[in-house]
Amino acid sequence: MFDPRNELLLCANHFIEAVEAVRGQGAALQLLREFLCLKAHAEIVYAPDINAYFLRLNDVDRWSNKRVGMLEAVSTMPFKAIEVFQAEIATWAPQDYAHVRDSLGVNALIKLGMPVSS
Repeated sequence: MFDPRNELLLCANHFIEAVEAVRGQGAALQLLREFLCLKAHAEIVYAPDINAYFLRLNDVDRWSNKRVGMLEAVSTMPFKAIEVFQAEIATWAPQDYAHVRDSLGVNALIKLGMPVSS
């Protein structure tokens, strides 16, 4: 059984969806793993009933990883995640996301204010 305290709410969906659309499936998790020095067990899960993404961690990352934030992680993780994704998005040029055609990815880019051609 998984401990629900090990699931941390991430930032607004469109940041995650844009990174995944531009950089490929798993890119958002890889960025978080690098920034937070997470173990391989970390995963991003989507909760469709509330339309939100969560970072699911094992006990070691959740309670011993200082970069995650331990007790305050519930309130700080959305801000840490957005910092990671904004830093990635800031490096993009139009040619980096010109290939995105799926509606989820295009909508995410639009929400970020990226000039998307149809």
